[in-house]
Amino acid sequence: MLSIHYKNVIESIMQIKTILAAMAFIGTSIASQSSLSAVITTTYAGSANFGSGAVGYESGAIAPNPNSNTNLVSVGIGGDSFTSTNHSYDFSSTGKFNVWCVDIYHWMVNGTVTYNVGSSSDLATELSMLRPGNPDGATRVSQLVRLANQVYDIVNTKTESAAFQLAIWAITYGTADASGLYHVNTTDPGFHVGSSTTVNSAFGTLANQWLSHLNTAPTTGNYSLSYLHDGSKEFTQDVVVFTAQPNHGNLIPEPAMVALFGLGFVALGWNKRKTA
Repeated sequence: MLSIHYKNVIESIMQIKTILAAMAFIGTSIASQSSLSAVITTTYAGSANFGSGAVGYESGAIAPNPNSNTNLVSVGIGGDSFTSTNHSYDFSSTGKFNVWCVDIYHWMVNGTVTYNVGSSSDLATELSMLRPGNPDGATRVSQLVRLANQVYDIVNTKTESAAFQLAIWAITYGTADASGLYHVNTTDPGFHVGSSTTVNSAFGTLANQWLSHLNTAPTTGNYSLSYLHDGSKEFTQDVVVFTAQPNHGNLIPEPAMVALFGLGFVALGWNKRKTA
């Protein structure tokens, strides 16, 4: 009886080792797949395009900016459109996508740029360094995603594009009030704008309306955030992309991921047959 029990124990240990080896194979394969595509080469294609052509930019004045931390500079306000021949990311699958500036310290390069593709946690780290204290970077990124979930589905015009961009700058660089809300105004040292041209404009008013309901507005969509940055080169603006996800939070595995899991369990089954 002792020898049979010992044999069963050995077989159980071998099965556990086989399962762990299969899991390690899957994990290594997933990690290597992620490392294969850490960058994307993009070409600036003008203002944001929501399906009916470029909507253009609204004119406004903001600070800080690449010229000054305090003095206002006139800029075009709104989302940008990028094209790319790299279709491997969910946001670039069609070869064209809209991006939103999260970098007010550099001008956008009007040409072809290779970006690092980062996550929301990468952006959170960057914002925590740029705007130390409360709210921290992770909170600001969470609020960016909340903003997208609430209003991105209805952003379709030049005014709405500019309002969405203003709201993003207010969240990423502005000062939150006691309720944790942000305001586009003329006095915030973290991010402020011109009076007549920006804060009192139609897009400035809309941005503040959205920001005032950031904690209470119902969710209209489900979006993920990707962070495109150029690392330490800092010669172009860092941007974010919001990508629609399946409803109800149900994640659909990529075909390549499904195949990897399948290979792992095939390897497990083959090993079991071999040791039987």
